[in-house]
Amino acid sequence: MTVEFNYSHKGANSKQFRMERLKEEEIGQTLSRLKNSIASKFLKRKRKKNEAEQEEEEVQLKFRVNGVEVDTESKMCVSDVLKHGSEVCINEQKYQVSVNPPTAVKIDLPKSIMSGFPVFPKVQLLFANSSDCEYRWNRVHKNHHNISLSEQKEATKLLSNKLMYAPTNDDIDSKLEFTCVPKCGDRSGVPVSVISKVEVEAGPGICPFETRHMYTADPTDSSSFRVMTYNILADVFADSEFTRTELYPYCAPYALSIDYRKQLLMKEILGYNADIICLQEVDEKVFTKFLLPALELNGFSGVYKMKSGKVKEGEALFYRTSKFKTISEHNIDLTDTLEEDGCRDIKEKVVKYQDVYEFYKKRKNILQVCVLESLADPQKKLCVANTHLFFHRDYSYIRVLQGVVSMRHLEMVMNSYKEKGDSISLVFCGDFNASPESALHGFLTKSQIIPGEYKLRVKDTGEEVTSFDFTHSFNLSSACGHPEYTNYVGAFQGHLDYVFVDQTLEVVSVVPTPDHELVTQHRALPSVVFPSDHIAQICVMKWK
Repeated sequence: MTVEFNYSHKGANSKQFRMERLKEEEIGQTLSRLKNSIASKFLKRKRKKNEAEQEEEEVQLKFRVNGVEVDTESKMCVSDVLKHGSEVCINEQKYQVSVNPPTAVKIDLPKSIMSGFPVFPKVQLLFANSSDCEYRWNRVHKNHHNISLSEQKEATKLLSNKLMYAPTNDDIDSKLEFTCVPKCGDRSGVPVSVISKVEVEAGPGICPFETRHMYTADPTDSSSFRVMTYNILADVFADSEFTRTELYPYCAPYALSIDYRKQLLMKEILGYNADIICLQEVDEKVFTKFLLPALELNGFSGVYKMKSGKVKEGEALFYRTSKFKTISEHNIDLTDTLEEDGCRDIKEKVVKYQDVYEFYKKRKNILQVCVLESLADPQKKLCVANTHLFFHRDYSYIRVLQGVVSMRHLEMVMNSYKEKGDSISLVFCGDFNASPESALHGFLTKSQIIPGEYKLRVKDTGEEVTSFDFTHSFNLSSACGHPEYTNYVGAFQGHLDYVFVDQTLEVVSVVPTPDHELVTQHRALPSVVFPSDHIAQICVMKWK
């Protein structure tokens, strides 16, 4: 157990004490240790002339619990003495024992803060609820350590009492101080404050996604819902020497930093007013420490599925809790699922091409599936799927196979609800790494692979794959149509991202993609005004 308190000895400035003790330890041993700690912190050691021996002033320690004195000979356990609510006296200083007090363990502010973009701190809490805590944002002088107290007071201004804060132009060239008072119900802990290491800077100007926000200014009504799919570019891929010099040499290095991009991403995502958000290339830490807490603060609940490889990134799915609730999750590893009984007929056709089968088994792609229920009409359910398929352009047959396994799994999930008499619709989002002319797109939208329509050849051998005559039972269409591109980098431009829907849903509106001149303003994506190399796809739909 950890024991923490502040103590002042004989009028000296108080100092913090932190002791790690076993709950079963005798309190007498704890007091002896405390006595030694006080001596080492407060009492000066005197060295006798010409002698190595040291002489220490004796510490007198009186310890009382609820008025009863406890000495160093006591055999009682620490946990039995230091009970919640007890009054403890160390000499004449009184303390109220608080067991498991709400604590702000650590607070981090981003290394990039810009006017007009939301700042979300990383707050690590212990025995506290984020929704119960009190928060304060203050503007402080950038040289607050080097000015007088009166100047500090004059420069300090309360800005917000919310967890998330968007700096204004008035904050430019100042630093931000964030304070958290950890709380759990009516219990409060010690306030913790941190000051940003950087000053607030001017933003990059109007971002193209802000123009798109004009189409999503209003939330959807109870009869419709807005869906967004977005590959947000994982930090593990964006911020490296290779990406800075080879993949995105046209992008300013600071604009590839996750602390910079997070500000743009949060402003962009929130501005779309989506009810269902499907994200790809989501770092595990970005989900747990940024996206999930920030979006929960704005009325969303979210789930995450990480890929099975060494790289810690995957897919995230969020939904607005005022419109939907989760019924079930059915996430799968696309490689493992091929080996299951439900895909036995698929595997039988794949193993005819051993190179294809062996290569497929090494892929780490996943399918995230969540069944949601409408709060406005509990009879209506949505099966929302989210994926990011294999990227290499020479392996279209691998993407087709991943699509076939995905559809087989979605059929099983959907049928399990239909058999119970439920009305359920399909929304299939993701970065499919496939153009509208590809075999995968044809399979998804035409419900089959038509023999001879697509040439699928094994990359290394050139052998044509002819046995992939797969079908599925859905009638899917691309809800956002077919824009010229959804991915625009220096060496490639193409339409890769889709929101596929079945025929039980009607598309009400689609948010247009940004003008080409805006996309190429900084040559390609990402840039100082585009946080990803992909463009979010957003549409509103309703049940027919």
